Amino acid sequence: MTWLRVQRDHVKSVFEIRRHFQNPWLIVLMRMGLVKVPYFLYRLKNGAHHYSLLARPTTTSMADLFILREVLIKEAYADVLPWLPRRKIRFLDIGANLGCFTLWMHRRLGVSEAFCFEPEPDSFRLLNFNLALNECTTARSLRCAIGGKSRQAMLALKETSPGGTNLYADYNKFADAKPVSVVAFQEWLQEVDGEFDLLKMDCECSEWEIIDQTDPRQFQRFPVLLAEVHGDPVQNRPVEEFKRRVEHLGYRTVRWDNKVHGLYIGVRQ
Repeated sequence: MTWLRVQRDHVKSVFEIRRHFQNPWLIVLMRMGLVKVPYFLYRLKNGAHHYSLLARPTTTSMADLFILREVLIKEAYADVLPWLPRRKIRFLDIGANLGCFTLWMHRRLGVSEAFCFEPEPDSFRLLNFNLALNECTTARSLRCAIGGKSRQAMLALKETSPGGTNLYADYNKFADAKPVSVVAFQEWLQEVDGEFDLLKMDCECSEWEIIDQTDPRQFQRFPVLLAEVHGDPVQNRPVEEFKRRVEHLGYRTVRWDNKVHGLYIGVRQ
C-alpha cells in the first residue's frame, strides 16, 4: 500500500509540474537526476499569478521544488488570508529561505513592508535574487537567524534538503558548517517602530525559543501569527504545548494541525 501511495504521489507531481511550470520535462529530468545543474530558474503560474525563482534542483522530495509547489501552487498558507486586511500588509518572514512566502504575499495582497530573515548564505543569495527578479522592492532581506537570545551558532546547508537546516543539529558532522548570527527577537523588535499585520515563522525549531524568551507584550504588535511547528529541540515538549504557549500569549487558535511540520494560525482576541 505504501509503494502504491508513493507511485501515485509521483504521478500526481508530474501532472502538477506539467500544468503549472515552464519546461516541465526538463524539471522532471532534473528531479530524476538525469540532468544535473546547481541552479535552475523555475518559471511557474497559478491562475493569474506568475512567479520566477532561482532554486537548487535535487533528486530528493523535500527540496526547493517541494517548497515552490507547496507555497506557490498548493498555497499551503492560504488559510491565513481571511484574517488579514484587504490591503498591502507589513509583516515578518522568519525563515524566508528562497522568498516563496513573501513573493506569494506580494502577489496575493501586496507588501507595504516585509523583513525577511534567512541565515544560510546560499539561500540568502537566492532570496535576494528572487525578490529583485519579481520586483518585490518593499521587502528587506536580513542575513541572520532569529531566536530567543543573541549569539553565534553553526549552520550548514544540507544538499539533500536545503530548506531544512536548523540551529540545533550536530554540525560537527558537516565539513562546511559556517558561523551565523542569531539575533534575539525582542532585541530586534525594540529597534523597529510601528505595528505589523502578521508574524510568520518557519524557522526549523527556533519558534520555541522565540515564544519562550520574548516579552509577551511584544506579540501585541502582531494581530496574526502563522507558524510551521517543529519538534521542541531543547526540552522535548509535546507539540501540543506550542498551541498552549501561543494561546497564553493572547492568541485565539483558528487553525492547528496538531503535528510536527503542521501549521498553527492564531489571531489576537
